[in-house]
Amino acid sequence: MRSQVKEDGVLEVFLEGRIDSTNVNAFDTEVNALTQETNAKGIAFDCTDLEYVSSAGLRVFMRLRKRFGSLRVDNVSPDVYDIFEVTGFSSLLDVRKALREVDVSGLELLGGGATGNVYRLTDDQMIKVYRPGVTLDDVEVERKVSRQAFLLGIPSAIAFDTVRCGEGYGTIYELLNAQTLSERITADPATLDECAMQSAKTYKEMHAVEVGKDVMPDATRTYYANLDRIASYFTDDENERLRSLLDAVPVRDRFTHNDYHPRNIMYSDGELMIIDLGEAGSGNPLLDWMHTYGVINLISVGMSERADDEMSFVGITYAHLHRYWKVFTETYFGSPERAKRMETLLEPWAWFVYLASCIWHPFVPEEYRLLYAQWMREKVLARADEMVASLEEMEGLMAQ
Repeated sequence: MRSQVKEDGVLEVFLEGRIDSTNVNAFDTEVNALTQETNAKGIAFDCTDLEYVSSAGLRVFMRLRKRFGSLRVDNVSPDVYDIFEVTGFSSLLDVRKALREVDVSGLELLGGGATGNVYRLTDDQMIKVYRPGVTLDDVEVERKVSRQAFLLGIPSAIAFDTVRCGEGYGTIYELLNAQTLSERITADPATLDECAMQSAKTYKEMHAVEVGKDVMPDATRTYYANLDRIASYFTDDENERLRSLLDAVPVRDRFTHNDYHPRNIMYSDGELMIIDLGEAGSGNPLLDWMHTYGVINLISVGMSERADDEMSFVGITYAHLHRYWKVFTETYFGSPERAKRMETLLEPWAWFVYLASCIWHPFVPEEYRLLYAQWMREKVLARADEMVASLEEMEGLMAQ
């Protein structure tokens, strides 16, 4: 029985052949001896070469789970996975099927984003191939969140299985007969107002969907994680103040997408479908608005500083983006006055979210990180009291 201790202190054991009544006692004894010899902090099994496990073997897994608090079982073949599934052990242990390999070379590229590219796999399916550095855990979270969003009635593509693509990972989705709102607006600018109004109504409908934190992840998880990543650029007092801003956002249980913009909205036969749900969760829709404001108004430089015919981050010209934003916000908030007031209140919050993301980003040079940290002091920390005081009014504007 091969084994190794990983960097996190978890003992990984590689299983092979069969575990049944003829060898289960020896298996139990050997595994327990390994955990004691290595002083393991946890245990995981790689089942790539495991052909069968009996109920007696499953009981050994359960005893180990009780001892360590959790147990991960990786690379399980379909036949062995069926045993875990039928007995109910798949809900008690962290059981992961072996991933099938998919070669995307030669496939039609449908589009790309921050975390990966999307290819046409078949007439009915597409595959999102994640960029290097995206872990299997990250991929599984996005797949599960996408599936749960669909079950909640969020208009989104159906997520199927996770696969391996070379050294990375991919997720297979339903292939939508659709184009992004950015593509539709660019192809026919006359549809711009319709696209903006429809996307605002869909946004508002999504924000009305109640979803418990036990159903989907906490929407603040990414925001707190970003603050942890940038802590070295600020003093202890500054870090405490930044976290207190996020703490001040009222806790809510609504669906939030957290990356909603025209490139992540598909138009299909008169209906909108939402894609790229990796950051979606249960939380306050204000978090959604902070991110959307930042993507449309702040990325790279402010929207007002760009030439009208220049292409924006979301795939339409800045002239079209100005119009889209105006119609989008006025539709959501019900009037130009309410939209303008919300925009004023959102601005420092959007800087907060945007700069926290920029400072840690691996492709940002160090001199820019230092500049963005100073902007965080000037544009956010200097207005912290004002920002906290604005939350009640912002929630009021969203509720009407």
